[in-house]
Amino acid sequence: MSPALNTAQSENAPPPVQHNLKQLLDEIARKTTDDNINLPSRFDFTWHNIYFAGQILRAQEVGKFSINLAANLGHIPFSAEDKVRRKKLFATFTPLFLKGEYMLSAQSQIQMILLTDFVGPMNAKRLVEAITYTLLDLREDLKTIQASILE
Repeated sequence: MSPALNTAQSENAPPPVQHNLKQLLDEIARKTTDDNINLPSRFDFTWHNIYFAGQILRAQEVGKFSINLAANLGHIPFSAEDKVRRKKLFATFTPLFLKGEYMLSAQSQIQMILLTDFVGPMNAKRLVEAITYTLLDLREDLKTIQASILE
């Protein structure tokens, strides 16, 4: 395509939608039926085609909580499925497994474990805020890693 055509297309494209994060979080918290969260608590969700399993635990310190999220980024195939891809993924991820940056589950899932500690009351709004900020901060890294696993 010519540059002029690209410019014309981008001028006709709608502007990106902007959201007020506080308003979105307030709305999600209002839709949550139970304001208080019983601990330990487990949950799961999918975000940008990445499956997350999470848990909330009370830390040993009074008033401190920990949110643990496990992002399942993809699996390593068995040798019979795709020997070349398996070798490539192990070559890429073994140093990261050894550093502790990623884990390999018993089901051959490559996982990134996200830990967030915080103090104060534990309720639905604070949980959603903590998860949202964590995922927004790691969004590009998660997408890049997942794309490299799925190629």
